[in-house]
Amino acid sequence: MRMIAVLGPLFSSQPRRCLPRAARGRAAALLGLLLAVAASADEPYPVPLDAQPPEDGADWVQLTSGEWLRGELISLFEDKLTFDSDILEEVSIDAEDIAQFISSRTFAISVHGSEPKSGVVYVGEGRVQINTANGTLDIPPADLVAITVAAERELDRWDIEASLGATIRSGNTNFSESFVRARAVRRTPVTRTVSEYLGTYNDTEGEVVTNNHRLNLTIDQFSGGQFFWRPLISQYFKDPLQNIDHQVTMETGAGFHLVDTSRTEWDIYSSVGVNWLRRVSVEGEESRDTTSPALSFGTDFETEVTDWMDYVFNFQMTFLDEDSGEYQHHLVTSLSTDLIGDLDLDISFIWDRTQSPTSDADGIVPEKDDFRLVVGVGIEF
Repeated sequence: MRMIAVLGPLFSSQPRRCLPRAARGRAAALLGLLLAVAASADEPYPVPLDAQPPEDGADWVQLTSGEWLRGELISLFEDKLTFDSDILEEVSIDAEDIAQFISSRTFAISVHGSEPKSGVVYVGEGRVQINTANGTLDIPPADLVAITVAAERELDRWDIEASLGATIRSGNTNFSESFVRARAVRRTPVTRTVSEYLGTYNDTEGEVVTNNHRLNLTIDQFSGGQFFWRPLISQYFKDPLQNIDHQVTMETGAGFHLVDTSRTEWDIYSSVGVNWLRRVSVEGEESRDTTSPALSFGTDFETEVTDWMDYVFNFQMTFLDEDSGEYQHHLVTSLSTDLIGDLDLDISFIWDRTQSPTSDADGIVPEKDDFRLVVGVGIEF
């Protein structure tokens, strides 16, 4: 719009007075400058790789546009660099947009076909240089799987969070309910181990109306790319009111990263294994124990809706034989908002279903569906 404003009076067909010679000279110079800028707009910006940031203990990323970002590297995985910028906060950058990464900190580096390395790393000029205690290594960028912050203590590898909720009522109705959810995640450059516990107990007028416990353990193995191997998926479940005294499922499978950014993670997976079930009671001479093949499909989705709100959706369906329930699924969807400090307000909806529940010794068939809406206060470590 500014160019039009300048050129309009010069080339308008409307009658006008002639500009003074000095004014015409200034306008011509301005026009030439604008045309020169427009002509150079599509030319690639030369990236000065010889330019070096100050050695101030921070991590530095230079983009292919020539810009520098100062802050801390969180991770480089699957061609995505997650960086905590001093100004922009946490950002996700495609590896193809990075000209250089410079740091004086020690990182854990995962390399294709080799043991994990530890050292000071430089990325740029078509190479990855690792300065280790035993010398300097140069590796092709295509062999790089991941770069993460080296854990100085075992505790640094863990993320732990727990959510607690309780309701107690007395008077006309005696009622008590408690809810516990805990999750622990251990990460290394090539593995992820997730342990989860979910338990609910409800006593109304002296009668137990809810009493279920679920414990999951999952191990993931990464080798670069979007596919990953899940060598172990194990689950323990107990719900006497559904006539399930103990249930153990052991599976192995593989997964795929649909989305993996600094704000959103979305995985899908499939697994096969075996399921063992012991019922609380059965009719007649039936056996309380059954064993069945198991085939599972699931998805895990987690995103930061805002800086103070997170959303999580987990769903797993498992196909069994008819004696073991035929089909089961477990769904948890949660919304977590920041309260004070490390405290969060957690609201979760849980849906468990068994397609063909088994009747107990009295011939009572449990309900197929179990729904729960729970509210609790969570904390992260």
